[in-house]
Amino acid sequence: MGWMSHPGWVMVSFLTELLSTSSRGIAQGMENCANDTTIINALLKETYNKHYIPSHPTRVRVDMWVQEVTSVSELTQDFEIDLYINEFWEDPALVFSDMNPCKNNISFDDKVLQRLWIPNTCFINSKSAAIHESPFRNVFLMVFSNGTLWTNYRMKLTGPCDMRLKRFPFDKQRCYLTFESFNYNTGEVRMQWNAPYPVILLKNIELPDFKLINYSVIAVEQMYPAGWWDELTVAFVFQRRYGWYILQGYIPTMVTIVISWISFYLGPRAIPARTMLGVNSLLAMTFQFGNIIRNLPRVSYVKAIDVWMLSGMLFIFLSLLELAVVGFMSRNDGLPPRVKKRKRHEEDDEGFSWKSMQTSPHLELRQFWVDKRVNSLRNSSDVVPPPPIEEYTPMEMEAPYPHISKRREKKRWFSSIRKRWRSIEIRPETVDFYSAIFFPTAYMLFNISYWGFYLTNLSEYFDDEMAAEQAGETQETLFF
Repeated sequence: MGWMSHPGWVMVSFLTELLSTSSRGIAQGMENCANDTTIINALLKETYNKHYIPSHPTRVRVDMWVQEVTSVSELTQDFEIDLYINEFWEDPALVFSDMNPCKNNISFDDKVLQRLWIPNTCFINSKSAAIHESPFRNVFLMVFSNGTLWTNYRMKLTGPCDMRLKRFPFDKQRCYLTFESFNYNTGEVRMQWNAPYPVILLKNIELPDFKLINYSVIAVEQMYPAGWWDELTVAFVFQRRYGWYILQGYIPTMVTIVISWISFYLGPRAIPARTMLGVNSLLAMTFQFGNIIRNLPRVSYVKAIDVWMLSGMLFIFLSLLELAVVGFMSRNDGLPPRVKKRKRHEEDDEGFSWKSMQTSPHLELRQFWVDKRVNSLRNSSDVVPPPPIEEYTPMEMEAPYPHISKRREKKRWFSSIRKRWRSIEIRPETVDFYSAIFFPTAYMLFNISYWGFYLTNLSEYFDDEMAAEQAGETQETLFF
């Protein structure tokens, strides 16, 4: 047995004995430690008062884990979110480090939490809030040996959103949640965000029509009649996905406007077909506009989609006006030349049979009554020579009838304009030719200005400036 006296074997035997001795000591220590039931029964004895504030003030640290955002609604102006809310504070009455605990922290359910002092926090601006109960009430409580408490609630909330739809559908929406103690002011409980990560996203938040691009937190003191309260607010910024509106709104309306331009190439003789094309395009634009805005709140300001749709309707309406001009210019096309000439003379005469009234209305009226008198005398066989016609100066003739001279001047002015217009000789084909160039050019310039404004930060700057002005006016109104 000489090998047992080897120095290496002696070292192995020593380490084995040492480890066995330490393990026996740990086992004996575990057997003598206080379990969770013993500790909680010792802590929640009759001397513990759940209505007594642990310290003045008690500092409560808060952080939030965002699990999911299920919807953002423009009609109700709110959003639905699933989150975990965590609270940390210290209660000296729950220190159990001197009880030889088996663990440095103990986990409980909400039944034990109901027997402890809590800061009674809530989301004061939520429309609805509920703790998940699948399959049991999702409330977590952990008590540490140094008296620190950690509570965790898994909740589903509906919170408000500050909807600004002036840039719709290229807008960004901000939704808010405000967390505070409902019963205790700053003299009793101080609320603060837990550093360094007050809000943690458990996943990328993406919806079919929105994407969470940013969030921020702020802590402020709000005054109430009972004192000052700490308010912890988190703001979520959602950017709208406008791909659906491009496919379902912008591209169809653009195609409808282009279709309305086909009438420029049909010629002035296809008036019925061109009228049907323009009216159907206008009705299609109206239907598409109503289909989009029916899912939006009835706001009183102009949105980006309104500018697009109303401008498209204006282009179609102008094409219908162009059709009316072409129809008016080509109204005599297809008639025989003799009929055209007669109609032109009738337009020149303006249906007025007394052409001689333009020269001397007083003399013609006098001659009319003289001829009538002569005819009546001839019929009675009493031939009496007509009275001599007195000569009047132009001043005497026009003085009793000043309104006739003014009417004559107006008719001369209109006739001169009509002659100038006919001397130009603009054909309907020429109007269609220039319209086929002008309308696409104007619409292209409109598209450049529209997309350049709403897809850049320029529209956001104007929106923020107007919002700041409105907020300032509201504050002044409340102050006065």
